[in-house]
Amino acid sequence: MINSRALVISFFVLVGFVGLVAKLFTVQIGAHSSYKAKADKQQNKIHTVKAERGIIYDRNSEILAYTKDDVSLFADARMLKNKSKNKQKLAKELAKIFKTNPNKYLSIINKGKGNVCLEKKISQDKALLLEDFVVDGFYKVEDYTRVYPYKNYTAHILGYVDRQCEGLSGIEKLYNEQLRGENGELHIENNAIGKTVSIDYDNSVSPISGKSFQLTIDKVYQKILVNELYEGVKNYKGKSGIGIIANPKTGEILAIANVPDFDPTEYNTASEFAKRNRALTDTYEPGSTMKSIVLSILLDNNIVDETKVINTENGKYKIKGAWIRDTHKFESLTVREVLEQSSNIGMVKLSDKIDDNDFYKGIRDFGFGNLTSIDLIGETRGNLKKPNQFSGISKAFISHGYEISTTPIQMIMAYAALINGGNLLQPYILKRIINAKGEIEEEFDSKKIRQVISEKTSAEMRDIMTGVVEKGTGSNAQQEHVYVGGKTGTAQKLINGKYSSRDYNSS
Repeated sequence: MINSRALVISFFVLVGFVGLVAKLFTVQIGAHSSYKAKADKQQNKIHTVKAERGIIYDRNSEILAYTKDDVSLFADARMLKNKSKNKQKLAKELAKIFKTNPNKYLSIINKGKGNVCLEKKISQDKALLLEDFVVDGFYKVEDYTRVYPYKNYTAHILGYVDRQCEGLSGIEKLYNEQLRGENGELHIENNAIGKTVSIDYDNSVSPISGKSFQLTIDKVYQKILVNELYEGVKNYKGKSGIGIIANPKTGEILAIANVPDFDPTEYNTASEFAKRNRALTDTYEPGSTMKSIVLSILLDNNIVDETKVINTENGKYKIKGAWIRDTHKFESLTVREVLEQSSNIGMVKLSDKIDDNDFYKGIRDFGFGNLTSIDLIGETRGNLKKPNQFSGISKAFISHGYEISTTPIQMIMAYAALINGGNLLQPYILKRIINAKGEIEEEFDSKKIRQVISEKTSAEMRDIMTGVVEKGTGSNAQQEHVYVGGKTGTAQKLINGKYSSRDYNSS
């Protein structure tokens, strides 16, 4: 009986031993590749090395945007909750470095249910103090910060990035691929407890920094423009303001601003209105600033002469059932004076002298109803009626800035053409692209779209618009020792299908 039992036990021991040998064979020989892969995965890590995002400069190489390489500290609260010693060790170490109470970190860990942030965006210098500090469940994450030294001043041009430094608007979004560069890889070998023992530099890949961009913007002009807009909105009790400074000879944009604006590092708290680059996206009826465009077309087609006298009806005139009124009442004005004194009646009578198709073509040639193709995101076309859409009074109203919608960028480029010899130019904001080695990779220059008026007409318009400032409605713009010309404009805003008697767009 005893021998029989011993035999049975021996049999099962033998079977178990054979099974164990078979399992060892399976693990060591049959499934060697699978288990080796798992071990390699645990011990060999590929760490992404983020490429440095490119710098954005102004025209004078002043830095407008750069990236600061910060670090954020995290803990796995689940791993640390029941490990009091590790928790205390971590809290004390962080409290010592950041000169605070350990309870701050203990509270965060105890309340947390997963990965919790202990310190956000600390400097690399601070992170180095924790280089050799190891506690299970504690880890560091590269947390890049995009820095905008001029904050709201350049927000509508540069745009902003998300937490991963990916562009969400403006230059940052438009050129995101080139700015962000190519990430690298660091191949790291860890031991059984997760500590780094070596780095495989042969198989590691260095990151390639993003390209840098130099803009046509001048940060001095930009700051002046923003400050002047805020001052103007305050003084005239306005709701918002838009301004552009451009070089009329080249199409370079030297400054572009909208107020209210926003801080690009706090974009989540800003309204959609404040974040919009309204100089490109928002259309408006331009009012009397349209008169200069129409007059130049009439002069260029030899339809009128600036000395011709127009009956301006003492400030009140009816055309096809619609009353046209002038703010300043005159019995008659020369063509030149019609612009200087901004006579709606004079302009209506002058525009009646040109054929509908020629009128439309002339305005269209100046860029109205078309995109300027500026290298920024969000531009809209505005609206210019075609001749077959004209009513009996459309031409009369378009001539003094109604029944047409435009954007500020369209208007400034049209005015540039008025005074630069008649050339409609494509506006641009990107001056050059610089690669990671600091070499100029691509440069951008002036681009002519078409000739819209002759040089002779352009010279005549420069002279007439100087008169607007010296003798007419633009007298407040006069400056000592500076040649100033222009045209004022005020248009009633269309609200709920009716023109408001209280709300205006002023130019």
